[in-house]
Amino acid sequence: MSGPSPTTLLHDSSESVILLLLDDDQNRKLLGEWLAAEYDVVRPDGDAVEDSFDLCIVDETSFLQHEDDLETRTDVASPTFLPYLLVSSDESPACTPAAWQVVDEVVTMPIEKGVLRARIEGLLERRRLSVELERKRERSVERFQTLFQTAPDPVFVLDAEGAIQAVNDAFCDLTGVSRIEVNGRPIEEVPAFPSDTVESLTADVRADGGAPDRSPYSVAFTAADGETRHAEINTATMPSDDGFEVVGIFRDVTAHRRRRQELEHQNERLNEFAGMLAHELRNPLGIAQGYLRVARKDGTPTAYDEVDDALGRMEQMIDEMLDLARRPETTGDEEWTAFREVVEDTWKRTVPLDATLVLEDTDEEISTDPDRLSQVFRNLFRNAVEHAGDDVTVRVERTSDGIAVEDDGPGIPEDERRDVFESGYTTNDGTGLGLTIVEQIAEAHGWAVDIDAADDGGARFEISGMKFE
Repeated sequence: MSGPSPTTLLHDSSESVILLLLDDDQNRKLLGEWLAAEYDVVRPDGDAVEDSFDLCIVDETSFLQHEDDLETRTDVASPTFLPYLLVSSDESPACTPAAWQVVDEVVTMPIEKGVLRARIEGLLERRRLSVELERKRERSVERFQTLFQTAPDPVFVLDAEGAIQAVNDAFCDLTGVSRIEVNGRPIEEVPAFPSDTVESLTADVRADGGAPDRSPYSVAFTAADGETRHAEINTATMPSDDGFEVVGIFRDVTAHRRRRQELEHQNERLNEFAGMLAHELRNPLGIAQGYLRVARKDGTPTAYDEVDDALGRMEQMIDEMLDLARRPETTGDEEWTAFREVVEDTWKRTVPLDATLVLEDTDEEISTDPDRLSQVFRNLFRNAVEHAGDDVTVRVERTSDGIAVEDDGPGIPEDERRDVFESGYTTNDGTGLGLTIVEQIAEAHGWAVDIDAADDGGARFEISGMKFE
């Protein structure tokens, strides 16, 4: 078929195409000459109707001859209006109920030119409006398709049988599948979705398009990188040629979910800290207040020393509480750090002058967050001083896959070695938080902490899984 498609209509009336299917040569010639002043007139040669048009003027004989062809053209042009004007006699055999499935108007000859012109212009105006509406619809479809494909959130469309009709680029990127793999296939065949997620995604389909508003609801899925992630799904049921379709939009909430869990955990820890702080500070505070009264009354120097010791313990408790509150289970950027320098620097800033540090095979560099590693040694050194006294000897040595820190104190009974990592657990006047922080920092690095007995009976902390070079 040559020329413009059946849905094409130029805006100027002189460019509208009128097809004349008139069996009578004289009538075809006269009507054609009259219409040619305003329209493009097409007069087909032979029996074939190959031209496209905006209006077909047909007489009874030609209509009966081309009825099937004209009906096909009407179907092809749908939903655009393609008008047919039947020129007939008073008793036209062409005016049957079946004919009105194609014919839009009938004029009976003879007819005044003004009336005929009005009929033609009316049909062409309907045609113009129809084409304009179809063009707007096509532009809307194009805009929707562009929005659909470029939407940042993954989108899928299911038909009434639960088969995937469309997915956008974000959906393919998220799940690691291609359109060819999934279009037309049941959503349960998408490997990214476990069975319980598929059940949630197809609930609207099972409800025959009449599901209650469930949005948003949460599902788990496997991302393209193999990670299990979580999403909120908003769905909408829309009418379609086959009944209805379900459009679903993913919103990845994995980070939000993790953050919420972290905040819940942090709130729990803050409540724990508040309780521990209120409980632990009460004892040294009471001691300080008691000796302060004695000092004010008698001026006893030892009373001031006791107040100073109590305040020092309170300061240490507050420092360690802050260490916990600053999330020691996380680390900053890890870097290659001189291990000996971290140990020696921490020792100088932590322990009394009477204490002794022994280092063995510690000249390598370690991959770590230096601040967090320093915190580990600060707490281990403090623990040694608290249990063995100011003149404690601490040995730090390399092991096959980590380090060991041991002291010459009384050691830790075997049945208490796991308990010492619990928050608040202490066997003396300590805070009970230092070793908890050590374990959390180690786990954040991917290390493991174990307790054993030193050769001379003291405590030995072994940290494994470290990277040295």
